Order: sequence, then structure tokens, then C-alpha cells
Amino acid sequence: MIDTRTRVLSLAEKTSEQFSSLFDRIFAAAHSESVYSKPVISGNYTVITASEVTSGGGFGSGGGIGPELPLSIIKKRPDEAASHAEQVNSGGGGGIGGGGGSAGRPVAVIIIGPEGVTVKPVLDVTKIALAGIATGIVMLTTLRKMRKMSKG
Repeated sequence: MIDTRTRVLSLAEKTSEQFSSLFDRIFAAAHSESVYSKPVISGNYTVITASEVTSGGGFGSGGGIGPELPLSIIKKRPDEAASHAEQVNSGGGGGIGGGGGSAGRPVAVIIIGPEGVTVKPVLDVTKIALAGIATGIVMLTTLRKMRKMSKG
């Protein structure tokens, strides 16, 4: 039983270190070099791209140690379960899962020239189109439901 606990605790410690390393790699994307590009100089103009960078993750783990008793004994006869505990093999358990990622997209172009500084937004046409389509679907669905309610 002690050997099993030692193995589970060792696994938990190793898992914690792996999660920490993974989080460090995921969130490494959110630094100033990812948000602002290196300046590109052409003649009297300097151009810098500003980006939106997002990252996230979710992780979990589980485990368990204990005697493996039949559920019927545990539920129906708790007093008998205690007497069987030492006769049954030691339990175990475990489980680890997780995931994460990061993404970035340009949101503006900063132009520095003789006339001063200009910031031009970068429009994501696909995102705008999808938002319009989703809004249209919601509006049509709502109108259809309102018609049905007024008729009936």
C-alpha cells in the first residue's frame, strides 16, 4: 500500500511539473514581440503591425487509492466491508487530461512617416461576414416564432 502511494505521489509531482512546463509554452506567445512586429523601414516610412494574441488552456487530473471492494458489500453491508478490506487487493487509479493553444491575428498597421503617425485597422472580412450571417439567422428565427405566436 505504501509503495502504491509513493508511486501515485511521484506521478502527481511529475504531472504538476509537466503542466507547469506546458503552461509556460502556451503563454509564451503573449509577449510584446508577438503583439508588435519588428519595424519594417522603407525610405521615410516605418511600418509596424499590431496583433491580437490569445491563449488558453484547461487541464485536470485525478487519482485514487484504496481497497477494491465490491460495490454490493460497500452499499448493503458497511460493517462487513470493513472486515473484508484487508483481504482484498490494494486499489489504485489515475487520470490526466488537458489541452491548450494560442492564436494571433493582425488588428492594425502603424505607419510612421514624415506626416506623423497613422494607425489603420485591419478588417477581418470573414469574421464580419460570419457575424452578419449569424445575426440574420437569429433575426429570421425570432420573426418566425413571433408570427407563429401571433397566429396561434
